[in-house]
Amino acid sequence: MASVVIFILASLLCFLPLYLKVGVRGSNQFPFPKDLDKLVDDSIIDSHNALRTSEGTEVTLDCRNNATKKVMKNFLQATYRWIHNGMHLKFDEDRVLNLTGRVVFLEAKAGDSGSYLCQIEYAPFLMKTVAAFSLLVIPNNILVQTYKYGARFCLQCNSDAIGHLYLYTSRNWIINDLYYALKKDISAKSVEVDCIDFALSKMSGDWTCVTTQEYTKKQWSTAFYRIIVDDEPPFTAKLAIFLKDNILHLIVLMVGIVLFVVSYIVAKKRGKFARGPDGSIENAPLVPEPKL
Repeated sequence: MASVVIFILASLLCFLPLYLKVGVRGSNQFPFPKDLDKLVDDSIIDSHNALRTSEGTEVTLDCRNNATKKVMKNFLQATYRWIHNGMHLKFDEDRVLNLTGRVVFLEAKAGDSGSYLCQIEYAPFLMKTVAAFSLLVIPNNILVQTYKYGARFCLQCNSDAIGHLYLYTSRNWIINDLYYALKKDISAKSVEVDCIDFALSKMSGDWTCVTTQEYTKKQWSTAFYRIIVDDEPPFTAKLAIFLKDNILHLIVLMVGIVLFVVSYIVAKKRGKFARGPDGSIENAPLVPEPKL
């Protein structure tokens, strides 16, 4: 038994230097140089990679710049990787090419829309984000989403990557490139869907999610929808919709009214003997206190 323990301890001591040399996730064995870190961050701040194209066209996301070239030169084993809407980008040799520092869409599709992060894995499991892109692909045959008047619907923007890299950014939905759909902007960092609680007929049209940086006015578009809202129904139909949507509230209200009426009738019957000859409470005869 003792020999087994000694063997295990000896093995650990042998492999410990190798473990420390290779490093683990979050290890300081491969620190990212401060000068490179500042160079990359400044490059991100100054950049504005917002692309818009039509379905079927060729488009390229190019991550190569002065900052990324220096990173690749400093870490010879470094590799590029791409994140699309929070997921690892899947490459298709027939349509999507993964070149060094570039992604080439030979035939862009609507599903390619969204936000992209270009990252460099400069050491095992250690990443540095070096660029961000937005891509909006307008489909040739647009799928129309139809909603009834007064319905609730939600849309996905996929702006969170932009929001995390660029400070003071918020998003909103522009209808027909004319006006904003939401009264209040939403933080671009949010990964949640954006919901409209009550659909109106004037909301019909093309919806584009636009992220805006407050002080630079830079904009990124990451999602597109075509929405059709049915015409406003007549009064009787709106009344039926109201009753349907508020049936529980109406039941509670009706029960409350019934209880109030019953309580009032009972109280009135009990109180009619406590009135005076003229029917007024003021002239009602005093009720003697019970003797103990």
